Amino acid sequence: MARNQYDIVVVGGGIAGCFAAATAAAEGLAVVQLERKPREQGGYIACGDAIKRPRKPTHYPGPIDMDAIADDEAVLIDNNIDQIEYWDEQLGVRKVLPYDEPGSNVIDRYEFGQRLLEQAAANGAEQHYDTVVNDVIQNGRVTGVKAVRDGEPVTYDCDVLIDTAGAQSIIQDLVEFDALETAGEPTFEMPHYTHFGSAYREIIETESPVEYHNAIVGKPLEELGYIWYFPRTPTQINVGLGFQMNKDPIPLADRVRRDLEGRPEFQGATVAKRFGKTNKLGSAIALRRPLDSMVAPGYLTAGGAAGTTHPITGKGIRGAAYSGYSAGRAAVQAIEDGDVSEAGLWEHNRWLYREHGEAAKLASWDAYNVAASSLDLHLLRAVAALLPEAELREIVGTTAEIDSLKSKLLVGSGLLKNFVSEYRTGTFDTLGASKGELYDAIRGVKTTRDHVATYERHYDRYPEDRDGFEHWLAHRKQLDQAFYDDLGLSPDEYKYSL
Repeated sequence: MARNQYDIVVVGGGIAGCFAAATAAAEGLAVVQLERKPREQGGYIACGDAIKRPRKPTHYPGPIDMDAIADDEAVLIDNNIDQIEYWDEQLGVRKVLPYDEPGSNVIDRYEFGQRLLEQAAANGAEQHYDTVVNDVIQNGRVTGVKAVRDGEPVTYDCDVLIDTAGAQSIIQDLVEFDALETAGEPTFEMPHYTHFGSAYREIIETESPVEYHNAIVGKPLEELGYIWYFPRTPTQINVGLGFQMNKDPIPLADRVRRDLEGRPEFQGATVAKRFGKTNKLGSAIALRRPLDSMVAPGYLTAGGAAGTTHPITGKGIRGAAYSGYSAGRAAVQAIEDGDVSEAGLWEHNRWLYREHGEAAKLASWDAYNVAASSLDLHLLRAVAALLPEAELREIVGTTAEIDSLKSKLLVGSGLLKNFVSEYRTGTFDTLGASKGELYDAIRGVKTTRDHVATYERHYDRYPEDRDGFEHWLAHRKQLDQAFYDDLGLSPDEYKYSL
């Protein structure tokens, strides 16, 4: 069996893996990035293809040159998206949410992934494709992985393993976290399968331009899911859906097909091809808050494996980039300090939760996911239809000041105004929602907003180092309990155990 020694092993060739590998390799460390796909298929994954447009691409951290990627015509295939649209066709509701400033681009996710891999290599990362990890090596700390590369067994020894293997990472199943040497109980939070969702998408080519070619469209779906239409061009549409795994399963491809058959713009449409096959892909996505702790001795995790996707929409490019950079940065620092223990790698948690704050914002927003899961579907759709456009934009984004008094008052008055108007017209009769049920659900929106603000304040106090974690976690669990109580949930309905 071949044996290789590196400072850092990065498992995964996605966004988080590329940002981690590039960040660490640019500092001169020996880094290898392992990807199970062949080189020509790197970056080919199921994705909505929409990316939030930063004021400048250089706002992304680390050595990855996002300016160059954004200027690549093969990557950026539609920069004319200027609004979000929410459709509930059963209720006859269509909400248009214009961006206050240029908001989103639609990219070719495969070409985007290819450029990221090229830049990781250009920054000094060695890349091994056709490499499938099948075991983790540990001795008090994680010290490497075993894999099969091009059909041959190979071992990779390292000081730090960075796990960017995606949602429901196999690496987390292979590591025996309780057997690692930690100061007290391990801080790493092992996610549960119900915290994830399944997604599926097809690239559809229509005969004529769609009328919503300047918008990304979302429609509510059974089982707390949604269907999306993201135009790549006016005649090439990324059509997909996602649903949460704590709900009854949906036959994904059949459900997409049923939706397309009911829309005139997709009559006569065909599925685009890539690699000689129809461009259809599925994946798992994290629909939860980021892990309370993403570190263990010799081990870091980032991207979907760390839960850094938006807990409601599943958007994950930004979270993957920032968390990948953070993991690479923390690994370099720990190796240079000669301390790859849990405490030595804590900088990864600290930077994401406190200094940059990306994880804190996502974790706070997960309260909306918890609250939505507590409602019957007919009430959830009714409340979404009643929400003012500004509130919907806040919930699907991560930039609002949720605890401002003005924001709360405006949303409260807007909800009540819409409630009186729409209920009088009988809009919600088809959902079987009574006036009392709707009123209680609306009241729950304010309750959830209050808890989001409380969570934000708590995550702002995330511990600077390992020593303060138990106290911080105990307080967070108290907040969880109070939230569950306000929602009227029983213990078997809790999203996270206490």
